[in-house]
Amino acid sequence: MSTFRGKLAEIPEISIDRFDEVNLDSQAFFLSHCHTDHMVGLDSSDFQQKLVENGRFLYLSHVSAEIIKKQHPKIADNLVELDQYSPTTVALEGKYISVIPVPAGHCPGSVMFLFEGDKTVLYTGDYRINSEDIPKLKAFYNCMNIQKNVDTVYLDTTFFLKKYSKFPPRAESLEEICNIIRDWLNRSDKHVIALSTSAKYGYEYLFMEIFKKVKMPIHVNDEIYQFYSRVPELDEAVTKTADGTRIHNACGSTYTVICKNTVAYKIKTIRISAFRWKTDDLQNGISDCRQNNHFVCYSTHASYEEGVALLKFLKPKRVEPNVLHNNSKTDQEIYRNIEENLEWTEPTAKKLKLFETEKQQMEPTEARGECNILDSP
Repeated sequence: MSTFRGKLAEIPEISIDRFDEVNLDSQAFFLSHCHTDHMVGLDSSDFQQKLVENGRFLYLSHVSAEIIKKQHPKIADNLVELDQYSPTTVALEGKYISVIPVPAGHCPGSVMFLFEGDKTVLYTGDYRINSEDIPKLKAFYNCMNIQKNVDTVYLDTTFFLKKYSKFPPRAESLEEICNIIRDWLNRSDKHVIALSTSAKYGYEYLFMEIFKKVKMPIHVNDEIYQFYSRVPELDEAVTKTADGTRIHNACGSTYTVICKNTVAYKIKTIRISAFRWKTDDLQNGISDCRQNNHFVCYSTHASYEEGVALLKFLKPKRVEPNVLHNNSKTDQEIYRNIEENLEWTEPTAKKLKLFETEKQQMEPTEARGECNILDSP
């Protein structure tokens, strides 16, 4: 769950992934992806009125733009769709900055933003990129193919903890999940799969791959269907029809006839999460079966080692966490891990002061989105 407040110290005129409070006065807005903890305030009349009446613009990817146009048609003319790896000039009062969207690998349409102006800043949003793929991202090189100097990285620190050192590649997790589904469904027409996901959203890639490989859509409740059906790649992968499939997710009480009927149906629950799977837990494999509950490790956020790989490659002068866990011990470990992986060190007192400031600024979980950080995929 993002705890980023929207502002970059290096470019205070813009706001990213927050559209309320002080952010309303920004001169330009950016959306990394369409998950609720990154869209706080976007649906408010205050923000939309400011955007339209002041001639401001919201910069985002093509996929995110399609979702926002359907959700909020009033601001459709104020959306600027960005092409991956293509620099776009943004005019601010008294200066210009350039922004390059970089594929983030978190969900369809998710991007990181590389800003270039007086300073060069990378905002990762939520991301997961294989360590070996980081040097291949052409946004990090200039026209002479020389690596750019990055001043600050605003980092997805959801799992920037050493106990989450490694996660299996998503392709491996997806294959494991699909194998479990196929094995169970092939037993009889009465065998049913329930997918237990720890957050409402964030499973777009998973649902698309299940649909491709198993040839069966996932039944979801109306709220989730309304969101996922706005994603072009997902329109066939989810359904509101309970009896049209044998794979179900977050169906709600309306569909207990099929989804929770353990008398008429044999139900296997696949519990998909990442927080449960610390590095030591993965030594025996990426899944664990207990009766009719099958636990599988699946993450759409970078592991600790993947986060370190990004920092080691970019060598920024400063790193700011985008995610704090509202737990002093855990958050101090995140700051220690950041300090260990920088080529410079900052006095501990300043680090602790920054931690306290961030902690004081955090809002209650309910104000930031639907799910708690410990429930994120």
